[in-house]
Order: sequence, then C-alpha cells, then structure tokens
Amino acid sequence: MISDPDILAAYHAEMRGIHYRHARNRAAWRPHLQATRQVILEAVAACPERNSVAILGSGPLFDVPLQALMAAFGRVVLVDVAHPWRVRLRAALTPRVSLLDADLTGIGGMLSPGMAVPAPPDLPALRSADLVISLNLMSQLAYVPVSQLERRGQAEAEGDLFAGALVRAHLDWLRRLPGRVCLVTDIRRIVLDADGKTIGEIDPLYGLSLPEGGTEWDWDIAPIGEMAPDYAVRHRVRGYSDLPKG
Repeated sequence: MISDPDILAAYHAEMRGIHYRHARNRAAWRPHLQATRQVILEAVAACPERNSVAILGSGPLFDVPLQALMAAFGRVVLVDVAHPWRVRLRAALTPRVSLLDADLTGIGGMLSPGMAVPAPPDLPALRSADLVISLNLMSQLAYVPVSQLERRGQAEAEGDLFAGALVRAHLDWLRRLPGRVCLVTDIRRIVLDADGKTIGEIDPLYGLSLPEGGTEWDWDIAPIGEMAPDYAVRHRVRGYSDLPKG
C-alpha cells in the first residue's frame, strides 16, 4: 500500500477530479459508461465459474454494473488505491462486496528518480478470482507516479520510459492471471478543435501493441469548455470481454 502521504494525497485528488468531471459532463460520458458496462456484462455471461470477481480501478463505480455482478458472483472485490468514501460506505453495508486497498503499480509509494519498474503486487484475491476486470485503468497507472518523479527531478524522457514499462507490466500481469480477464482501456487520445477537426493525437499506451479483437468506441472525456474554450479531448477506447492470454 502507499507509504508516502503526498503520493496518497495525489491519488485522492485524482479521484475527486473524476467525480467533478463526471458531474460536469454526464451526457458526454454516458455512451462510454454504457459501452463499458456492456463489455463487462459480456464477460460475465461467458464466465463458466462465478465464485468471485475482482474489479481493478473500481473508483467511484460509474462504469461498474455492480448489481449485475452481485447477482452473478458470490463475492465482488473492488480494488483501488483510493476508494471514495461513498464506495467504502456502500461496501460496508453490502456483505458480499469487499474492498481491497492496493497500489497496482507495485511501487508502494517509494519513488526515486531512475528507479526500475517493480513487479505488480501478488494479490491472492486476484489469483483466485474467476473474472478480473481492469477498468479504464491501464493507461492511467503511470500518471501519479510519473508526476511525482518529475517533481523529484526526473527528466520527461525518463518518465515516458517509466510509464511505458508500467503499462507493459500491467498487461503482461493480466495475461498471466489464471481466470478470465476483461480489459477496458483507452488506446488513443485525440485533440479536436472547435469544429471537430483533429489537431493532435497522443498514444496513452506508449507504443504498446494490444491483441487484435475487442470492441472499440469513443469517449468524449473533455468536451469544449472542460479543459479549454477552443479544443476538446476524445478517447478511443477498446474493451475485451476475454483478453487473450499471452
């Protein structure tokens, strides 16, 4: 778990930011949240064993069909580094839902410039889960650690290498898990001008190639006015109801 209070505070700030952005952009986010839930429901329907399911990056549960997961599985494990208090309260009142506080980068808050990317944590709840869902998480894993490393003096180029290694480690780790894996992640970030014309693109996976297949859709995460008055940001998202093993 996170040992550095500044890093933990940064994760909680990110979680609050998600709440505020969702509140401001409910209509724009709705198709993405529906598409995400649909991929998860497809994974559930095809899962032969249903003792437990683990959701990685469960966050505020905006994109989690929790009632459907509770109906299908004997145990639902919500995994996040900074569970919102509303989710903590809901889990406390729901016997078959449990929370797991975990830093899925494996860093544990001990950051120093030039450090190697550690292995993801070995979590028994994931090894025993019949279904593991990595939920709009993979491309976000590096944001807080890299921001903190740059504050500590690490160069931007080194930060990009570190971020790419974190993304690859997460994918490799998911593909080694024994149960079925559902993966939802953005694969491209597109910057649009006020007329809807593409003026820039960013690779959130730092060159990582994902397996073929899956389902893709757009997420208008930041419409005009959310980040700036003259541009918007759209994510291209891919979801796998059954991530191929590697």
